[in-house]
Amino acid sequence: MIRKASLLVFIFVLLFANQTFAYDVQLQPFKDEKNDYSKESIYTLSALGIISGYEDRTYRPEADLSREAFIKLLVTAAQLDTSAAAASRLPGDVAKNRWSAPFISVAYERGWLDRLLDSKGLFQPTKTITRQEVAMLVGQSLLESEKEETRKQWLSTEWKKERDARAFKDHSAITVSIQPYVYYAAHRGIMEGDSSGFKPAEPLIRKQAAAVIYRLLDKRISEQKVDFTGYYAVQSYPAINQMDKLANVIFGWSHLEYSTAGTAKLNTSATVNRIPNGYEEVIAAADAAGLSKELMVFADGSSKLADFLKDLPAQAAFIESLVATVNDPAYSFTGVSIDFEGLKDAASAADYVRFLQALKAQLGSRTLSVAVPPIHYYKGYDLKEIGKLADTVILMAYDFTHDASKLPSAPLPLVNDTVATALKVIPREKLVLGISKQANQWVTTNGVTGSVLSPAITDVEKRLAMSGVKISWPMPYFVTKATFADTSSSHELFYEDTQSIAKKLWLAKYYGLKGVSLWHMGNYTQSDWKLVGEQAAT
Repeated sequence: MIRKASLLVFIFVLLFANQTFAYDVQLQPFKDEKNDYSKESIYTLSALGIISGYEDRTYRPEADLSREAFIKLLVTAAQLDTSAAAASRLPGDVAKNRWSAPFISVAYERGWLDRLLDSKGLFQPTKTITRQEVAMLVGQSLLESEKEETRKQWLSTEWKKERDARAFKDHSAITVSIQPYVYYAAHRGIMEGDSSGFKPAEPLIRKQAAAVIYRLLDKRISEQKVDFTGYYAVQSYPAINQMDKLANVIFGWSHLEYSTAGTAKLNTSATVNRIPNGYEEVIAAADAAGLSKELMVFADGSSKLADFLKDLPAQAAFIESLVATVNDPAYSFTGVSIDFEGLKDAASAADYVRFLQALKAQLGSRTLSVAVPPIHYYKGYDLKEIGKLADTVILMAYDFTHDASKLPSAPLPLVNDTVATALKVIPREKLVLGISKQANQWVTTNGVTGSVLSPAITDVEKRLAMSGVKISWPMPYFVTKATFADTSSSHELFYEDTQSIAKKLWLAKYYGLKGVSLWHMGNYTQSDWKLVGEQAAT
């Protein structure tokens, strides 16, 4: 809604290596939060940056909404480009330098405002918007996406059937010229009346506007499916029969071995990142499901990664070793997935791009995917250049965990911020949202809270089934929370369960991303896999 201040955002500060990083997103609830039908709508749209509150951290859900504020909501939710709109056509009473001008201009150009202009062609942007005006705008935007034949049929005859079926007591109070659009919004379940009628002239309040926009988005998103990429790594054998729900599989079976300047190789036989005994069964399962199969190469900052990225002879030796493995017909890999983590120094960014260029040149027709972290803290990743090189960029939008604030790994506002940042330079058709199935637990004993723990998923599931555990879904995090106590300590646990995962799938569909990746397959529960099966495009 209208942004009357630069906040309501919560500037969350993390301290890393004596440096401060601020996330300009809302991570606290509104002070005037109400637990009613609008709560999820408000916090989802807030996480997406579509709505905002006030400096005093209130949302004021009962306040009326202006016409221009709703137009901003509608245009923003539709992800329409407003960058050049301020100089385009505007109604006569909207100045080019008005805060809402870019949004009004886009709506004006699309014809959405035609039925709101008065006889002088004026829009009256500050006028309180009514229910029938909102329904008309929503109906127009929905019909715009329909086939021409469907649109013509509705506007000529079908809307009258909806009118007669609804039989609103106050039907005659709805402005005649906009009735077809109002009834289309009702037909699609976005706005409906009650036993007393549609109440067309009533003002729309802020929480109702959030609910309308959320329903509008959800209607579109619920019909979409997702391409899933599964990481088969660590202890993933229990999930081998879930391959048919995936579009791609990435095998976490190798890592960079670099200890001496001038030489390096691909290691597939040591640490957890190794080719397992009985790998043939896994390859066969992936082939039976018709999946693309990439070999993941892991390295982290502690393994002299920055030095390796400056060592051209070592890179040449490593790439030769990697290509030889990828070409081995025993595995029939279709590509490579590079997961080089922990590059904090911006000086590493150009080195990393040069390495990827050299690797890409040797892969031939095989695909290259690259996993990248959020760049708030990790500056060694040039997302724009990586987006040009890679066939797929997997965005690891997690591990924001912070002890002092008990921030979980992947609260929705930070996931959204990470995606929105990446989309500025990476095409959405290349970007995959990474989801990590994990839990973050804090234990407090004698008033002292220890560092975050990462309990096994099986242990978490057992604990959640016990008595005495209070489970909630706090917003704006949209991550399941469990609290419980034992004889000596109290516990707070955030868990990426099926409900939390579903919300991240919703986010990926909202942005129209290439897909979602699941780290790692062995951690996902039967409930999670049921969700994946329901949402999978394959």
